[in-house]
Amino acid sequence: MTDTRTDSHEAAGTVWAVFGHRFALDGAGGRILADLGPKGAADITLAVGDRVALRGTKKPCAIKVTRLTLADGSTRTIDWPEKEKHAHPPADPARAIRAAEAAGYTVAGVPERKPKHFELPAAKDGVRHTVHVALDGTIRKAVALAA
Repeated sequence: MTDTRTDSHEAAGTVWAVFGHRFALDGAGGRILADLGPKGAADITLAVGDRVALRGTKKPCAIKVTRLTLADGSTRTIDWPEKEKHAHPPADPARAIRAAEAAGYTVAGVPERKPKHFELPAAKDGVRHTVHVALDGTIRKAVALAA
């Protein structure tokens, strides 16, 4: 059963494959991939054919298991670490433009946002470039484009 408000997911069935800290479960809802995490799997031994029940958070490709009940009735709780927050500076396209212009480039278009930088179409000394500017305003690289 799935609770759409919390992305909580419960399933029960038979383990049909084990891959390190992940396992595949065949149950009433079909086959699913479950992830115990390296630390969570440290004291749990699963084998093909084991009957288990689980509760966890549904992710795009697997269930991150938070509770696993084994065939003998014992239940294990798996604690996942808090997601690490990134200390990136704010993404400011004006900062990227200023950095490129300060380095002698003439910006020739709108900065394109990437996860950790901006890419700007620019020109310098008659040569077109794509300038990669980190979120803090540091130029990472400039790639010259063919004429």
